[in-house]
Amino acid sequence: MDKSTLRGKKEVLRISWITALCLTGDSMLYIVLPLYWKEAGLDSLVQVGILLSVNRLVRLPLNPIVSRIYRHISLRQGMLAAVMLAILTTASYGFIDTFPLWIAARCVWGLAWSFLRLGAYYAILELCRDRNEGRLFGLYNGHYRLGSLVGMLLGGTLAEMLGLRAIAWLLSAATVCGVPFLLRGLRIDDVKKNSVRQTEEASVPIPQKRSGTAAFMTMLKTKDVPWLLAAALGSAMIYEGMLTSTLSNYAETRHASMTVLGFTLGGAFIAGGLQALRWGWGPFLSPFIGSLSDRQSNKARLLTWTMGIAAALLFLFPLPLPTWGWIVAAVGLLMTSTCTTTLMDALAGSVSGTLSLHNRRTVMTSYSVTLDVGAALGPALSFWVVQQAGYPAVYWGAAAMWLGLCCCFFVAKPFAKQ
Repeated sequence: MDKSTLRGKKEVLRISWITALCLTGDSMLYIVLPLYWKEAGLDSLVQVGILLSVNRLVRLPLNPIVSRIYRHISLRQGMLAAVMLAILTTASYGFIDTFPLWIAARCVWGLAWSFLRLGAYYAILELCRDRNEGRLFGLYNGHYRLGSLVGMLLGGTLAEMLGLRAIAWLLSAATVCGVPFLLRGLRIDDVKKNSVRQTEEASVPIPQKRSGTAAFMTMLKTKDVPWLLAAALGSAMIYEGMLTSTLSNYAETRHASMTVLGFTLGGAFIAGGLQALRWGWGPFLSPFIGSLSDRQSNKARLLTWTMGIAAALLFLFPLPLPTWGWIVAAVGLLMTSTCTTTLMDALAGSVSGTLSLHNRRTVMTSYSVTLDVGAALGPALSFWVVQQAGYPAVYWGAAAMWLGLCCCFFVAKPFAKQ
């Protein structure tokens, strides 16, 4: 491993750990807020649902704005701004007690996450060397979700003893203590200076001096970009939207339970354990899948096979399987989720890697917005279908959508050179 590749790995790990620390407060809310909403000053669980989704909705208009801001500031400055916003919002969870203030705090967190994710995407693109984007995106995806794991575990174990406010202050203090050591060693802006000239020399031009809408429409005519955004929308709707939001509810509905050492584990515990397992294997599975994709002449082939396997598992998921069979299907689905996320990010890096610096950032911004649209639409659409036709229709509908996209990929063969 040469020095530039090793340096890229270290930089990506630093960025992912910074993101993980900032993410702990947000992830804690998903466990604690539905249980302690009265302590938070809320009036109903409806307000809880709004608060847990508004940060995603606000990112739809914020992502293009943050992308423009990154044209005028360095990646390091953007990450620093994100860290400060994340610390402030996590600490604010400990003292705000009205719904409007909660809305404001969650919107600020949405802004912080836009800076974090877009900054990470842009940094990884500039750190890529010799088709290693899969490995780098895998490292990032695998490690930053450890923040979700830690936040949810601390929220679940300490909430009853300490309460929402004390946990929020504890997590914000941990972020204050940990992030400066990681930021101090971050050297992504030095890499940027060396990579701009190389990128501009070997780039596919897209006219740049246009309005945002015109530039986006021109980008859609670029080879493989529409396929990338279609797959991103489907992936986010199915995994981040539908599966994540319905897993625990469906486990309770089907009365999933199992006995271990004389203790009966209910559906909610099983669903939580499955989500924790998903984030626990991330640091190992994501880099492996990323490295595997780097060695393939066609990354889309791996993605197509993953889509097909996921479609089959989605078809099996709502069938009357024994509990152990259902758990196996769930583990398989969550593994395809990890694989798909890494493969999609690697494909996005490959597609945008042939463009100029400005235009590859436009592609990654559009990719990020598409992921947020899918993640926002997924839960609402899923629960509407559940009310109309039940859980089987949700999972079979997702299987049909994934299988249809898989067939389109098989016939059209996009990303042939990626």
